[in-house]
Amino acid sequence: MLPAVATPPPTTPLPPEAIPPGTELFGYRLEGVLGRGGMGTVYKATQLSLQRPVAVKVLGGRFARNPALAEDFLKEARSTARVTHQNLVMVHDVHAAPDQRLYAYSMEYVPGTTLTRMVTEQGPLKRASALHIVYQIAQALAAAHRADLIHRDIKPDNILVTGNGLAKLLDLGLVRDRLEGSANAARNPGKRMLTIVGTPEWSAPEQSRNPDEASTASDVFSLGATLYFALTGQQPFSGETIIDLIVRVCTEEVRYPGTMSRDCQQLLDLMLAKSEDNRLADGGAVVKALEDVAKGKTPRLDDTGSGELAAIAPGRTPLPRRRRVLRRFRYRR
Repeated sequence: MLPAVATPPPTTPLPPEAIPPGTELFGYRLEGVLGRGGMGTVYKATQLSLQRPVAVKVLGGRFARNPALAEDFLKEARSTARVTHQNLVMVHDVHAAPDQRLYAYSMEYVPGTTLTRMVTEQGPLKRASALHIVYQIAQALAAAHRADLIHRDIKPDNILVTGNGLAKLLDLGLVRDRLEGSANAARNPGKRMLTIVGTPEWSAPEQSRNPDEASTASDVFSLGATLYFALTGQQPFSGETIIDLIVRVCTEEVRYPGTMSRDCQQLLDLMLAKSEDNRLADGGAVVKALEDVAKGKTPRLDDTGSGELAAIAPGRTPLPRRRRVLRRFRYRR
């Protein structure tokens, strides 16, 4: 577990959303904004001690004013650092200056574009390209799931694709240990409140109903919705309001365009099933199902991820096997 290191923040505290380029923060020189999300702002930065480019996520002001949320932010970064995988953005370090209400963590900098931007600019991806990207992300998820972590916010915005086709999963700001839900329930028996965790357009029915019920299968649903978007350029479900959207996700069956290949429809049926009992169980199961698709086999619900890939340590996929599978995805139409 990485320690929270409190190194000097800027002399004059600034809202994380308004830190100007050139500011030095926790040993990093912030160069510019890479993106903004619900929890904070991500900057491209230079790590001064090593003179290397990194990405630094700074917790948003209203969250930083809540000590419990700030501690959750740091804990989530430490949880992410427990998993090392080539398709997962690595966390380097966490930093805190509570008196200044500044909290941040640094990650590897990945030059590339989000899957959202790629599809928006290029249009729906070809079958081989979409499966190639999702296969890589499924491997990252398999590693996280083996470490008993759930992402809870898989979506196209959280997938980076580099110029050479490497895909990386980022922003585990909602990651949590699977045991936390039962602990929270024990502390707050009978307490219910409306809470949305993740992004409703991509979230599984059980996660939208109760975030504490999110499981590895919930991540599979979100990855399935992401694959649907990559193949069609559209979300599998939509609604005029959040409630309308959630109701449709929970009750309506997904519709496939006539141009979608049969094997992709079969795969999505197993990833977007309403019930967890009818859905692929975890990232390892998705990896196995994708390998079956690559071999021309019908993906099956009993793809439990208990085969060769699931048995090895996170991030240690045998390269010859992986290259064979990805070659099929890249060139087979």
